This record gives sequence, structure tokens and C-alpha cells, in this order.
Amino acid sequence: MKMKNLFLCVPLVLALFAKAALSQDSEHEFSANVGLFSDYLYRGITQTQEGPAIQGGLDYSHAPTGAYAGVWASNVDFGADAKIEIDYYGGINGELANGISWDVGGLYYQYAGSDDEPEEDFVEAYFSLGYSFADMAYEPGIGAGVNYSPDFFGEDGAAVYVYGSLDLSLPQYFGLSFYVGYQDVKGDKTSPEGFDYVHYSIGLSRSLGPVDVAVSWNDANDNCDGGTNEACRALVFSVSSSF
Repeated sequence: MKMKNLFLCVPLVLALFAKAALSQDSEHEFSANVGLFSDYLYRGITQTQEGPAIQGGLDYSHAPTGAYAGVWASNVDFGADAKIEIDYYGGINGELANGISWDVGGLYYQYAGSDDEPEEDFVEAYFSLGYSFADMAYEPGIGAGVNYSPDFFGEDGAAVYVYGSLDLSLPQYFGLSFYVGYQDVKGDKTSPEGFDYVHYSIGLSRSLGPVDVAVSWNDANDNCDGGTNEACRALVFSVSSSF
């Protein structure tokens, strides 16, 4: 089966699996998602050489405990062997009495088909907080988090990523989002001197029943992508669905 056809079949398989699982036990919840993107940006940097991406994932959660696990995949293009990124993650989340949500877990990035050295696969631990002002106009939701990797992509040493977000609910099912992140990599085999940069995005989305359409502007400072931001500036369009 060709890779393109495989990606197109994944959402249907996930949907059938999720529907069957949900009908068996309400404490065990499954969900799936699929999307088509004009570019795949990871922390502000294109992973597809500014080309389109098809992405999809499957999530499981245990409602009484807040434990969850999932897998997500996307095509990538680094000009090398790796053509697919597969992320495996798991953790636990919940909400405090004051309404602040929290999430802690781990994430493993696998780049299938890559035989390159240094090793591209890596792991991260993450922690995030969020709060929604449901009684205020536009129902603003704020979030902040931190990710840590002891050995970043390309065996590049320790890396820390911190971010913050603001989401607003607009009339007519529109959403407005603001996001800013800071990546700091100590450097080793791929980037001996290390690097750090700030990136941001501003997005507008619209819910159309089971489908969400979105557009976002993404940019970064001049330290992005090894001293330039050519691979970090993009207008990204997407169509996605969750079920």
C-alpha cells in the first residue's frame, strides 16, 4: 500500500475503533483526530520543507483517574530517510478545586525509516497548567507549560521548552488564539554550540459542525533555524476533525 493511501485509511480505522470502545465501557474513553495542514510546524520550524502534512491520532483516557495515553503521526520531510514522525505519549491530568487544570506526562518522538546518525528519536517530560474564565466575555482560556528533554533531536543534549497561550471564543463559533514559545537547546552532536529562539503564532478558527477550519500566522526571532527564520515564518491553513 502506498504511504499516501495508508494515511488516508488511518482516520477511518481510528473512528471505528473509537466507536466500538465507547460502546463497551463509559469509564474508558477513546477519541480520534485527523487533519490536513498546508505546513507542519514543530515549535515554529517547518518539518515538511513548507509542504503539506496529513496528521492523525488516537487517544485513550480513563475518566475516574485522569490517566491517558495516545499515539499521533504525521508525514515529515527532512531531506533524509525519515518520512514519518510517530509520537507516543501518556500521563495523567485533573482539575483543582479552584478550577485550574493540570497535566503531567511523557512523550516519545520516533522518526520511522531514519538510519541517520546521530539518532533522531528522543523523549520529553512535560507539565502544564490551564484556566478558563467561563463567566467572562469571550470565555478566555489561558495556559502555560514546560517540556524537558535530556537528549534532544539529533543527540543535541538537554533542551527546555516553555510556552504560554491565550484562547478566546468569538461569536458565530469562531475562535481566536495567541501562542508564544521559547526553545533552549544546549547543543551537542547536531548543533555543537546550541541554540535558542522565541516563536509565536496568531490563529483564527471556525467550527463547521464536525469539521474545524483554521488559519494561523507563525513567525520567530532571527535565532530560529540556525540563525535565520526562513523556515519559521508561515501562513498555515488546516482542516481537521475530532470524533
